[in-house]
Amino acid sequence: MDPFYCLIHTPEAITPELCVLAARTETATFPELRRIAQEWPRLERLELYRGDARIGSFSLNELVAPALRQAA
Repeated sequence: MDPFYCLIHTPEAITPELCVLAARTETATFPELRRIAQEWPRLERLELYRGDARIGSFSLNELVAPALRQAA
């Protein structure tokens, strides 16, 4: 079984950070992606992969509720 992981893109980083997710299903990755988005306030986007297959790319606005964005 291929692991889920994401690449964390920020404005100041030349290369993205890599984060391996504990999720076993695609649906289970979204709570983890939201948590990561809350922990990285300068996040531009997260790219989600399973093994070498790209699943999607998500911006901060797509992952974090408006009230939480204002608090960051």
